[in-house]
Amino acid sequence: MSADPFRSAAEAARALALTWDAGKLTLSGDAAALGLAQAAQAGRLEALTARVGPGDRGALEALGAGRALDARLRLVGEDGVLRLVRVIGRAGTGDGIWRGLILPAGAAPEDGLAQLDLEAALRAGLGAGAVIAHHQPIVSLKDRRLAGFEALARWVRADSAVMRAEDFLPLALERGLAGQVGAAVRACAAADAAAWRALGPPADGLFVAANASAGELCDPDFAPALIETLASAGLPAPAFRLEITETEVMRDPDAAERAMRALKAAGVWLALDDFGTGYSSLARLDRFPFDTVKIDRYFIRASSADASARAIITSVVRIAHGYAMKVVAEGVETEADAVLCTELGCDYGQGFRFARALAPEDAAEAAARGLEGRFAPAAQPA
Repeated sequence: MSADPFRSAAEAARALALTWDAGKLTLSGDAAALGLAQAAQAGRLEALTARVGPGDRGALEALGAGRALDARLRLVGEDGVLRLVRVIGRAGTGDGIWRGLILPAGAAPEDGLAQLDLEAALRAGLGAGAVIAHHQPIVSLKDRRLAGFEALARWVRADSAVMRAEDFLPLALERGLAGQVGAAVRACAAADAAAWRALGPPADGLFVAANASAGELCDPDFAPALIETLASAGLPAPAFRLEITETEVMRDPDAAERAMRALKAAGVWLALDDFGTGYSSLARLDRFPFDTVKIDRYFIRASSADASARAIITSVVRIAHGYAMKVVAEGVETEADAVLCTELGCDYGQGFRFARALAPEDAAEAAARGLEGRFAPAAQPA
């Protein structure tokens, strides 16, 4: 325990002494001041754990395991008030009794309760399979035929409202749920793509793409888990493209390269996403086994009026093709964008010109029949 965990006498006065002894929890002090009067009376760890935010509860396992603990937790008191508290302590070396303190740790954010409710709902949604994939078409620019889809995270709430990734992924990242979200989306993408391909020609030639963060990619278990996901869905590995941003790759290039080569050996295609935001990595392309480069939407949007943006696209296309990679232009919003990207040598286009992300049933329809006025079905194999 740190020598002086208190910042003020007032803070010290509101602290609770915590003792955990053979299943008995004792909270000594003014438990009501932290909204824990009933938990103190119950004398059970479960009563305290139930007041702690869902993502913070694992920290309290240190009590039963006899480990040292110094953690900042979110606690919803029995009065319904959200508080930030610090729990600090350790087991004694002689008697094995865990002793520590619970003390205030600053003001909770104004929207803290709403965020806690949202986190609890997201955790429940992940457990119930409510985080799914919607699919944005990727179109061959040469013949305007569907080539595949990118899977994008969506959360179907209990009230049937569908939340976009940007509305819940920041929370998922903050609370350590991003890996679960990514795994759920990749599993849905693989299952959906296998179902499209089972329809037969022309859908049996489609691919699906989904992304992974650096934290996921560099986990030694990631590549085997993804390969197993594809096998379980019945999706051939070459029909799946894993998208990774260059910024993510360069956080731990050695670990990223190991995972990418394992996936490549299994047949998974690899796409470098949002390319252009780290333009200096052009010279490093030959280190990583990418099959596809996706040019960041900024350059596509700027290309109609900015000659330098067009020059960058042309350079990226030339270098990527030199490495036998395909090029996807992201952010193709208009027909003029599509025509220009075709002229600049891009192989595929993705953006609102072709479609927004489609619900699984709509993506299945587009896979079979195309989307009138936007793109035709996939080309028949030669």
